Amino acid sequence: MTRAVTLRDVAERAGVSTAATSQALNDRGHLKAETRERIKAIALELGYTPNKHAAALRSGRSMSFGVLMAADESASLPRYQRLTSLLHAASEHGFTVTLIPQDRPDLVRGAPIGALYVSSGCAPESVTEDVVARRIPVIVDDAELPVADGISVCTGYVEAARAGLDLLRETGATRIGFLLEDSAAARTTLGERAYEEFSRDHGTDVLIQRVDPAGRHLARRVSAFLDDGVDAIFSFCGDGPDIYLQLEAGARVIPRDLQLIALCATDCEMNRRLGVTSVCVHPERAADAIFATLRLAEIAPEPSARVINLPWEITRGSTTR
Repeated sequence: MTRAVTLRDVAERAGVSTAATSQALNDRGHLKAETRERIKAIALELGYTPNKHAAALRSGRSMSFGVLMAADESASLPRYQRLTSLLHAASEHGFTVTLIPQDRPDLVRGAPIGALYVSSGCAPESVTEDVVARRIPVIVDDAELPVADGISVCTGYVEAARAGLDLLRETGATRIGFLLEDSAAARTTLGERAYEEFSRDHGTDVLIQRVDPAGRHLARRVSAFLDDGVDAIFSFCGDGPDIYLQLEAGARVIPRDLQLIALCATDCEMNRRLGVTSVCVHPERAADAIFATLRLAEIAPEPSARVINLPWEITRGSTTR
C-alpha cells in the first residue's frame, strides 16, 4: 500500500520547515512569494492532500457542521433537496452534520460544531451568545449576518421575482396576479415582499392568492385570479405546468389574453417542454458554495463576512409575449 504524502515530506523536498510549509499551503505568514509558490508546486507534484481532521484538532474546530432547522424544514420538496445537498456536500468535504431544532437553541451551547447554518425559516437572532463567544462561523440565507465571521447566502429568490415581474410589465401586463405557497417558507416571504414593492412602485393592485403546499386548491386559486380580471399570473410557488394546462383548457389564449410565468426551484424540464416561461433559481448549489467558501478546518487570522450570490436566470417560453 502506498504511504500517504505528509506535510513533512513536502517540507523535506522543499528544504524548509514544516511550519513554513503549512504557512505556504494555507496562504499565511510572511514567506516570499517565490518560496510560497515553490512549496505549493512541490505539494502538487507529490500529491499532498491536507488532513482536515488533523487540522481541526489543532485548531480546536470540530469537523461537524451544525444546521439550525425550523420545525417544518423538510415539509417541502425544495427544502428537502436543499438539506440533502447539504448532507452530500458535507460528506464530500469530510464533515458530519448535526441537526438542531430551532426550538431547542440550548442544544447549540457546547455542541461540537465548527460552523452553524441558520437555515431558511429560522431567524438569525436564534444564534446564541455561546456561538459568538466561541467564534463559530455562521451561515444565513438572505439576511444580515448576526456575527462578524460567516457567510450570507443570497439565494436569488428576490432577484428572480423582480426580474419576472419586470418582464411581465415590459410585455404589457398591467394586472398581475401573484400566486404563493401558503406556508412560512422563506422564499414565500421574499417573493411576497418583492411583489408588494413592485406593485407600490408602479401603482398597481396587489392581487395575491395562496395555495396549500400539496396544491389541492390550485385550480380554485387560478379561477379566482381570472375572476379578478388579471392579464398575467406569476406563480411563485411553482406549479407552472398545472396552471398552464388549466388555462389551456379554458377560453383564454396564451399569451394573447393571459401571460404566465412560473418560479422553478427544482426540475424545470416540464416547464421547458410545455413552453412555460420560467424564472429558475438554484438553491441546491448553496451547499457546495458554502463549503468552498468557508474553510472550517482552519482558524482565520481575522473574522470576516463573505457573500455567496447563487445564480438565477429567466428561461423564455411561449407563455409570455
